[in-house]
This record gives sequence, structure tokens and C-alpha cells, in this order.
Amino acid sequence: MKRFHIVVNAAKDPGLTVTKKITGFLQEQGLYCDYETINRNDPYNKALNKNAFLAECLLVLGGDGTFIQVAGKIAGTDIPMLGINLGNVGYLAETEREDILEALNSLIDDNYDIEDRMMLSGKYTSEGERKIQYALNDIVISRCESLRTIKYEIYVNDRLLNSYNADGIIISTPTGSTGYNLSAGGPIVEPVAELLLLNPICPHTLNTRAVILSARDEIRIRVIKGKYKKEFEAAASFDGGNEIFLRASEDVLIKKADVRTRIIKLRKESFLNILSRKMRLVSYNE
Repeated sequence: MKRFHIVVNAAKDPGLTVTKKITGFLQEQGLYCDYETINRNDPYNKALNKNAFLAECLLVLGGDGTFIQVAGKIAGTDIPMLGINLGNVGYLAETEREDILEALNSLIDDNYDIEDRMMLSGKYTSEGERKIQYALNDIVISRCESLRTIKYEIYVNDRLLNSYNADGIIISTPTGSTGYNLSAGGPIVEPVAELLLLNPICPHTLNTRAVILSARDEIRIRVIKGKYKKEFEAAASFDGGNEIFLRASEDVLIKKADVRTRIIKLRKESFLNILSRKMRLVSYNE
């Protein structure tokens, strides 16, 4: 690799100390590298700098939230990403702060693998048009404003699976299984697997469990009208951002996307080893 672009969460790298260290190192090797900053308050639909789309590799500095946000912005480009963890746990980060120079040398020497991760596409109607957004982690449909539960109808391949009164519904990829899905009691899944996780959030029932579906399935979530007059009943969030609002009887069609996220892997460590190490880190921090 000879052309790099850094996307850095400015809050995680005060003074851009780490960013400038990486940029200087790569430029000293005669390689091209520039950078841009991304902030928590930036809108998710804000495009990256055009140089990001000319790079052979994106170096993403921050935590998992930064990585996921960048993945959505470059969906469909096939540009590989390397996550450099400047946050806490960092399930998606391949490299820690202290290992950066070793990682950069591996990239320069083309000593790495690329792991493809499935993404989700969510199709919905807005302003009379059918639109699509993508997510690497999850698409969450949840109550809008009110604290009451909402009724949802879940269709799989156009057949009714179930109706839920719940705070919301999480549709997750295997990559996203360690995110909101995990917090809501869902299973952890090998991230390179291809399947869909459907997990109700606080359902008003005693026997509801998460459901694992094939990556070939299509899930339609329809919002059912409540007993109070409201313009919007629920909101759909794509990877924690890009929120859209749903009226009663409106739906979101969710399926495996035709685009993917490409993640650079430098180590041969198994997912189970990584999971064990990250979980020990979480316990230690608590």
C-alpha cells in the first residue's frame, strides 16, 4: 500500500498527536498520507473528504463508534479499513495505540489479510420516495418520544412471524452482535458469519427470545397505530445515527446489503481469543 487517508475522532486524539505521528512516519517512507477529523456531533450523512475515496487504505482512529460511522460513509467503495483503538474496548479495532508503527510496517510490506463483513440495507419511504440506508452494526426501530411500548408486526419473507409490544426491535449483523444486541440480552456471533439477528427490546411478554435468521431472509417491520394521536409512532436508527421517523402503518424492509465493509486483519488471533481478552478488559475497567 502506498496511499493512505486517516479519519480521526478529534475528541480521542487531543492535539492530533497520534494522527501527526502516523502521517509523519508514512511520509518519511515516501508514501502519501493525509487526514481529516470527524466529531461526535457531525451529521452521519456528512461526506468524507474526496481524498478518502482515492486511498488504498483508510486508517480510522478512535473507538468502535468512529469505525462504524466511517464504514457507512464509504459503503460500496471496497476500500479496506484499519481500526486503531484510541477508545476503550474497541471490538472492531485491530491495533492498539502502542502497536501503531508495527501495524504500519505490515501495511507497507503488504503483510495483512482482508476480512469481509456483511452489512444491512434498510429500505423505507420518505417524502414519497423509496430510500435505502446501510448499517454495519444494526438497524434499531424504537419508540418515538413517548415512554409507552409500541406494537410491531414482524414479517419474514412476507409471512407474519410475530407481533410484539416492546420498546423497540434490533436487527443486527454478526459484527453488531457485540453492540446493542448484546446489551439487550442477544447472542454473540462470529463476526464473519452471514446471518440476521432479530432481538426485541424489553418486550411486554414472558416468552420472547432473540431469533436468528438466514442472510437470505428479508425482514419487514411494520409500526402499528397506537391509541394516542401522534404524527410519528417510532424512529429507525442506522448504526446509531441517520434517524428517520415512521408513522403508523409505515415499515422498514431490512435485508443483507449488496455492499460490504472490508476490514484489515494483521493478526491470526481467533475471534474467541479476542472476545475473551476484550471481556476481561471490560470487567477490569468496571
